[in-house]
Amino acid sequence: MIISTTPKPLTNLKFQEKSRPKKRDTAISLLQVHSLLIKTSLIHEKYAFGRLILRYASTDVNYTRKLFDTVSFPRNAFIYNTMIRAYLKCGNARDAFLVYVQMVCEEECVLYPDDFTFTFVFAACSKLLGVFEGKQAHAQMVKCPVKFGTHSWNSLMDFYVKSGEMVSVVQRVFDGIENPDIVSWNSLLDGYVKSGRVDECTRVFDEMPCRDTVSWTMMLVGCVNAGLLSEARYVFDEMPERNVVSWSAMISGYVKDGCWKEALGLFKEMQVVGVLADKVMLTSVLSACASLGALDQGCWIHSYIDKHGIEVDAHLSTALVDMYSKCGRVEVALDVFWRAPDKKVFLWNSILGGLAMHSRGKEALTLFSEMLDGQIIPNEITFICVLAACSHSGLVDDGLRIFHSLVKESDITPTVEHYGCVVDILSRAGLLKDARQFINTMPMEANGSIWRTLLGSCKLYGDFELGMEVGRILIELEPLNDANYVLMSNIYAIGNRWDDVGTLRRIMKARGVRKSPGCSSIELDGVVHEFIAGDSLHPQSQDICELLDKLARQFSVTQKDELYHFLLSCQLES
Repeated sequence: MIISTTPKPLTNLKFQEKSRPKKRDTAISLLQVHSLLIKTSLIHEKYAFGRLILRYASTDVNYTRKLFDTVSFPRNAFIYNTMIRAYLKCGNARDAFLVYVQMVCEEECVLYPDDFTFTFVFAACSKLLGVFEGKQAHAQMVKCPVKFGTHSWNSLMDFYVKSGEMVSVVQRVFDGIENPDIVSWNSLLDGYVKSGRVDECTRVFDEMPCRDTVSWTMMLVGCVNAGLLSEARYVFDEMPERNVVSWSAMISGYVKDGCWKEALGLFKEMQVVGVLADKVMLTSVLSACASLGALDQGCWIHSYIDKHGIEVDAHLSTALVDMYSKCGRVEVALDVFWRAPDKKVFLWNSILGGLAMHSRGKEALTLFSEMLDGQIIPNEITFICVLAACSHSGLVDDGLRIFHSLVKESDITPTVEHYGCVVDILSRAGLLKDARQFINTMPMEANGSIWRTLLGSCKLYGDFELGMEVGRILIELEPLNDANYVLMSNIYAIGNRWDDVGTLRRIMKARGVRKSPGCSSIELDGVVHEFIAGDSLHPQSQDICELLDKLARQFSVTQKDELYHFLLSCQLES
């Protein structure tokens, strides 16, 4: 007799899939267990009832509460903890804390919280932003005869950090812990990071007996928030292990400090090591692309988003719209805007600002009307964007109408920026006297930006007398701003008052005011090249200058005269 040694499958795949319990089957089984407990009177046994209510808590919090209220015997800490946790899990922090209050006020028996109770209670207080309630729970925790473990005190520290309490309170709680663990140290470090005390962050970081990725990332964030980018980069380079939060924090720090090239370079390094970017990081990187005009890299990031199926929320949509607008692709920006599923007010502001930037005022006004028809409430930035669109497109009447609606019909109090937009609208249209009169009627003092707007238009339209008046006001208001002297020298040049130009240069020298060098950038083959006036550090600067010389030799006599006058004006501005 030949016996086969090949094992036969007991069940096939289809049978296995069918035999998997469904949610409905699980619910039926739970009801059957519940019925069995009632029939056998085991429902009155605390352990069995506690396990039953624990199972219900993960599916139906309302039915769990009914069971909790109808219990016929004194509840123990486990039952209360289960109810508190059930409310906390479904986002109802208020009822979670009220269950804890009911636990403390239990009349049938003296009931003390156990080692898990305050973990849930302080989490509820954090979500409620209930500082007073959390302090009450802290006092009860101190008075309670039960000795609580480290994780309960860690939850208290976390509550104080999230509620914005003074870090000295967090330090006192930490000092009272017998055996602080890595979570305790991280909570203390987080408190000092959020309070902006970098020196204390360094002290705690150096004293830590051991560090994990969270510890290193917190120290990195502390340096970034304090603007210490070189120290932050040192921490970043020394990290034994980096996660997406670490990369995002370093990139965001570069972007906030205007180090856009460094941000894009670090993002490329991250791609090499294979770390998948998240929405927060991509928003920062797109901001760097927008500031540099790096369209190719911005388009690549957009493809990266589509390729990895990253959810494009309102913030990421806003970053894409801003990037495409600043890189000159306003049509693509409009396409991204219309495809965005969640159009929040800041997304509307971004596309309105993009249309304003490209002098498409009529489209901006049409879009603004659609925004109002869609019940989107505009904010201060919205009106600034719309007024700027009117200014760049010469829509004087529309701009004044919108400004008057802002003053009379909206709940927004106009700021100096709104008044500055109106001055810009009038000045660009050549209505210099009206702009000057409008400044006189402003309810607040005009700042340097408003006076500079008017002075620039005086130069454009050749109004020497008004330019002299505004220039004197501006230099008196901001005596150390180099841009004011440049504009004023241009006004003197209009009136052929070259002696005054020389006097102005001597005043600048005496006051220690130096003109900031001009800066420009261009993206070529995915690489951003930056040029600063008077700087020859670029590796191809000699080739660039030779090419400019060749172009200059090809100019006609008339073009050479125009170039001469252009260079003369540049010399005056420098």
